[in-house]
Amino acid sequence: MTAPEHLANRDLDVASVLPAARLPAAARIVIVGGGIVGASIAYHLALAGETDVVLVERGRLTNGTTWHAAGLVSQVRGTHALTELSRINVETYERVARETGVDPGFRRVGSLTVARNEERFREIRMPVSIARDAGLPSEIVDRDRIRELWPSVVVDDLVGGVFFPDDGTINPGVAALALARAAVDRGVRYVPDTTMTGFRRGSDGRRVTGLTTAVGAIEAEVVVLAAGLWTSELARSAAASVALYPAEHVWAMTEETPAATEDLPFLRDLDGYLYIRHHGGRFVIGAFEPNGKPWAPSKVPTDGFVELGPDWEHFGPVLAAARARVPAVANVGFGRFLRGPESFTPDANLQLGFVPEVPGLFVAAGLNSQGIIFGPGVGRAGAEWILAGRMTMDLVEVDVARMGRWASQPRWMHERTVESLGGLYAMHWPNKQPETARGLRRLPLEASYRAAGAALGQVGGWERPLWFEPGAGPDGPTVGYSYTDPSWFPPVRAEVRATREAVALYDLTTYAKFEVAGRGAVSGLNRLVTSDIDVAPGRIVYTILADERGGILMDPTVTRLDDDRFLILAPTVAQRRTEGLLRAGLSGAGSGGAVVTDVTSGWSTLHLAGPRSRELVSRLTDEDVSADAWPFLEGRRIDVGRAQALALRVSFTGELGWELLVPTEFVADLYEHIVRAGAGLDLRHAGAYAFEASRLERGFRSWGHDMGPLDDPFAAGLAFAVSRRKAADYVGRDALARLHETDDDRPRRLVSLHAPTAVLWHGESVLRGAERVGRVTSASIAPTLGGSIALAWIHGALDGDDWCVEIGGDPFPCVVSREPLYDPRGDRLRS
Repeated sequence: MTAPEHLANRDLDVASVLPAARLPAAARIVIVGGGIVGASIAYHLALAGETDVVLVERGRLTNGTTWHAAGLVSQVRGTHALTELSRINVETYERVARETGVDPGFRRVGSLTVARNEERFREIRMPVSIARDAGLPSEIVDRDRIRELWPSVVVDDLVGGVFFPDDGTINPGVAALALARAAVDRGVRYVPDTTMTGFRRGSDGRRVTGLTTAVGAIEAEVVVLAAGLWTSELARSAAASVALYPAEHVWAMTEETPAATEDLPFLRDLDGYLYIRHHGGRFVIGAFEPNGKPWAPSKVPTDGFVELGPDWEHFGPVLAAARARVPAVANVGFGRFLRGPESFTPDANLQLGFVPEVPGLFVAAGLNSQGIIFGPGVGRAGAEWILAGRMTMDLVEVDVARMGRWASQPRWMHERTVESLGGLYAMHWPNKQPETARGLRRLPLEASYRAAGAALGQVGGWERPLWFEPGAGPDGPTVGYSYTDPSWFPPVRAEVRATREAVALYDLTTYAKFEVAGRGAVSGLNRLVTSDIDVAPGRIVYTILADERGGILMDPTVTRLDDDRFLILAPTVAQRRTEGLLRAGLSGAGSGGAVVTDVTSGWSTLHLAGPRSRELVSRLTDEDVSADAWPFLEGRRIDVGRAQALALRVSFTGELGWELLVPTEFVADLYEHIVRAGAGLDLRHAGAYAFEASRLERGFRSWGHDMGPLDDPFAAGLAFAVSRRKAADYVGRDALARLHETDDDRPRRLVSLHAPTAVLWHGESVLRGAERVGRVTSASIAPTLGGSIALAWIHGALDGDDWCVEIGGDPFPCVVSREPLYDPRGDRLRS
């Protein structure tokens, strides 16, 4: 018999179930935080055989935020990577119940998400393909089926829904208790009523080597912060940045009503920003409202089981929507209003992983009120990551290193949290831009771009042009979001046409830039990267930072400036990660004297791309820019306009091009000279979306989107970046040599994909006949080819012509190719 439903359980009997231990002097791993995440990490560490683990809790188990969770358990999320984290939750909860006899009361009632319009219907159908890839049951439902599943729901304004029958509800506190008990049964020590007061540090002043607490100190090889909304402030005391922030999360429980039957799936009406679940003959109505109410961390009480009191006025719009959707709610009173603090992140993704700037510190927090959904998966992924020292799952999108250290600035997070809470249920339009906390990191030419009609978007905190509509005015173009025909498609097509046929001007200032200099720079970098960077000054080398298994940790370009100076360029959002890799990789023996300096803010980059870019550059400099005089992948210091620039002959668009790097104070003058000189050459401003479309047509890979630490260069089509001849040994060389020997037998490959009749974005499933064989990693409209262009990972052979991409359950024909489908060198278009 399933245990009775019990939410907001302040009286959970922890003491009789979970024996407490005294704080030992040392342990291999110390976990701070006894909620669902900390308990799950402890359990999965023990399950893997690592039992020298201490779980430290300031109060008692679950008294932070786990205790007031609503207990929703969903197995399918919006991306394949997130679904890998969520899909094991049910099996984990059921397993620990069997192991311990502590029953968390999982009820497999299913989940039902409904849509009020066609665009929302398309959005909620996208996870159906992910579910099919994962082997999880799903059903696209019409109004009649919705009424069958939920007899009391109003369906007249609905266009459809999605039903996941294996989802359900659970008692959150007991779920955490079962995980913790299973961990303790395997040897983990649980230490309650122990307040952390600080970190112990190593001799280098950076590495965390343990904790100090109110009852003493403990040494540890790894400290895990799983402290929920307090994680950011605890990390700050170690000079670490974790971007998450507290906000109110609300649910209200009705009195008993015959309409609340125990077989009802929990219901999500995203356009009403609400969910409704059954609970002991009552309804529980929860909100992810668009105007969230953040709390400064210092204002949140720390004594456990915090409630902030009713706020019916703020809850009013959600309650009205609930009454409209389920009229029975209007005819019943309320017995409980739960308003408690939770933590939310700027992009609504959790924060997981080792902190790059603080060795020995691991973070698992910021679950955006989805701890019960993700807790088991985060526990397993976190435990594996800690023990292996690397990701064992595709977790780049939740890696704490994805956000720069600037992102934990309290006032900025406070502003963003107003929006990010409701963002969980808002329309997830492709390329949707945040409305709050804008303008923090600005390009020097922002005013000029606004005058040119730029639509600005945010990436890595930077405001950068996404596309241009000349004449749009200082407020920029009107943005129309859509899954099939957003407002930016026409200008992006024109910008790509300029890139292919004339010349386009892009701003690449946001790229991460690092200088590595000193007498150990050559030997240190050569030991760190897969290509030989001991080249002539001025040469540009595209290369890979690999791990010992041959996984791709980063793919920067390295330009040798002088004998002992190098410039490293990496993707905008990889600034923090790249800095961490460089500093860690150049800190060992053989790198003496190599100094890493982040010079991102000191240099602006204007990029000229297209067949007429050579003519435009020649108008700005006396340097010989002919093909014979200036070969591909060569950089020079030249006078251009009235500025001196580092000019790199390279382009990620696949066309002829130059990147012109100048000190930031000179870029406005250079820009003015470029615009004047390009007036007769059909020069066009171009933004990030045209840049993306161009690189995808050319088949160029993007780290973090198309490849990551679990992928090797040969499967990713980057064999050319792995040197087999250079004398210097380098990280991953032996593993890459073995992978090279089996290259013809790769089980999966990254390929180009063209869908002439579909609009692709990312994450779409790929089928060969009826067989599900892959997924799209990044995609765009294909202005040159027509339709959509993408990169996709494919399992198995690439032969046959029965290929399709699946969008929300519907198939669209496509072709796949190991070679790029556009190649300007031969004016070749293949599809």
